[in-house]
Amino acid sequence: MSDFEYLFDVLALLIAAVVVVSVLRSLKISSIIGFLLAGLIIGPHGLGVIGSVQEVKDLAEFGVVFLLFIIGLELPWERLMSLKKYVFGLGLLQMLVTTTLFTAIGGFFFNLELSIAILVGGALSLSSTAIVIQLLAEREDMATRYGRVGFSILLFQDLSVVGFLILLNIMIVNKGAEHSTFLLSLFTSISKVVGVLMLIALIGRYLLRPIYRWVAGTKNSELFVALSLLLILTTAFLTHIAGLSMELGAFLAGVLLAETEYRHQVEADIQPFKALLLGLFFMTVGMDLNIAILTEYPLTIFSVVFSLIFLKAIVLIGVCRFMSISWDTTVRLMLMLATGGEFAFVILLPMLESGLLTFEVEQTLLLAVSLSMGLTPLLAFLGRRLSYKFVKVPGKNMKDIASRERADMQNHVIIVGFGRVGQTVAILLSQRLIPYVAIDLNMNEVAAARKQGLPVFFGDARRMEIFKLLGVEKATSIVISLDKAGTASRCVMMLKRNFPDVQLFVRAQDIDQARKLEKAGAKVIVPEMLEPSLQLAGSVMTSRGISADEIASTLSRFKKSIMGEAIEEELPLLESIEK
Repeated sequence: MSDFEYLFDVLALLIAAVVVVSVLRSLKISSIIGFLLAGLIIGPHGLGVIGSVQEVKDLAEFGVVFLLFIIGLELPWERLMSLKKYVFGLGLLQMLVTTTLFTAIGGFFFNLELSIAILVGGALSLSSTAIVIQLLAEREDMATRYGRVGFSILLFQDLSVVGFLILLNIMIVNKGAEHSTFLLSLFTSISKVVGVLMLIALIGRYLLRPIYRWVAGTKNSELFVALSLLLILTTAFLTHIAGLSMELGAFLAGVLLAETEYRHQVEADIQPFKALLLGLFFMTVGMDLNIAILTEYPLTIFSVVFSLIFLKAIVLIGVCRFMSISWDTTVRLMLMLATGGEFAFVILLPMLESGLLTFEVEQTLLLAVSLSMGLTPLLAFLGRRLSYKFVKVPGKNMKDIASRERADMQNHVIIVGFGRVGQTVAILLSQRLIPYVAIDLNMNEVAAARKQGLPVFFGDARRMEIFKLLGVEKATSIVISLDKAGTASRCVMMLKRNFPDVQLFVRAQDIDQARKLEKAGAKVIVPEMLEPSLQLAGSVMTSRGISADEIASTLSRFKKSIMGEAIEEELPLLESIEK
């Protein structure tokens, strides 16, 4: 292929992606659907702008590699442990039951071999992590109970992909081999996984952190990005030469970095590469889709779509109720997670290329998964509306509802007062997946929050029993954002007297109230008028040409003179809560 042909293909990909994805995003449709549609339009089965897809596929595969790295990066040990009941309970149960069901259907109705049926069943059991997480983030539902449960199920599904990729790699390498040879290869591959994992863990434990510390010390952002890319590609290469998938290596690299202090910066640096290459991957999937199959067998494909959604929804209802998940949460989850996911493409496409699946079966499954993914936002909206019928605004029945909703909660934050400030704190906590529960005496605020599925209850902050119901013994901190100064002071004194170990973060309305609250036992105080005043003064000084260091020093001395050194020594509110 000439340089001009490469340039033409690149221009076609970029124009199609920008136009189609922008239009769909304006309609609040996931960008994944946009990339699939863009690929379908310009691919060989569409307008034929790009005739050969293989050259693009070789590069697009790295989109999945980077996606697995990001997933590994999102798995610090504390997060797994805080969600272990749902990740290794509900998530495991959902995958086990759904994969078994689809495996049985594949073997019985389509006469697939057991190993192939397991891979197909596993691929269809997966939901779209990218679309669902995007929906949860847009609606600020990540820290709600249904958001945490949904995230946990998706987390286990993503972990399962690693196992399916290992099985797929073994099947491709040993295609046509005898059963005993297959089992030997399976044992050998598992041994390799353990060996590579131990090697990478040892290297990561003793070399990774010092190397990152040294590179970070150079304060060269380009070198830091290059080191992250080197880590991903090196681990991917090591697992590849060991006979395993590159995706597994990238996942292991992410897990190693998840426990370090550099993971947030690495994630921010890698995100553009992941987004661009993953978009390219979905475009290549769209290019492979043969729309003629849909027009030729519409009844078959739409039957598969309906069966996929219906069966997954039934399984989700069963496992959620088995795990004592409330009906409102169950309804939202069963519709939001009942569709197919992007990792189905990662599993099914190589099965066609290696001859494990026929073209007709593969295309039917890919089209069904693509169509179901397009329905995810609509089903999520329907689930949200239907769940309202199961929601009860907690008043006198707060004890039963609160105890049920906080049963899985630990290391959470209690927000007292769900007005403007309390809601802002809740949004920020949700974005960092920090669980919270809130109380307020304004029934309008409580009812509105409950309709959105938020963990907000009616309660009087002066009563110790309320905080016991909210699990104060397991909470890491309490944020008090009350308009009445007297109520806030009494709440602080009651909490310090009965729960002396809990951290208190209190909003004050003026300097005098701040001093009183500090004497009452609050650990951190944020005066309502002081911070905006400091920000305004800082902006004025910046406009006069004063350096950032001088401004910071001036504001620091002023804080100490007004509030004392105790205020200055504390971390910012959100950082302190997270720690």
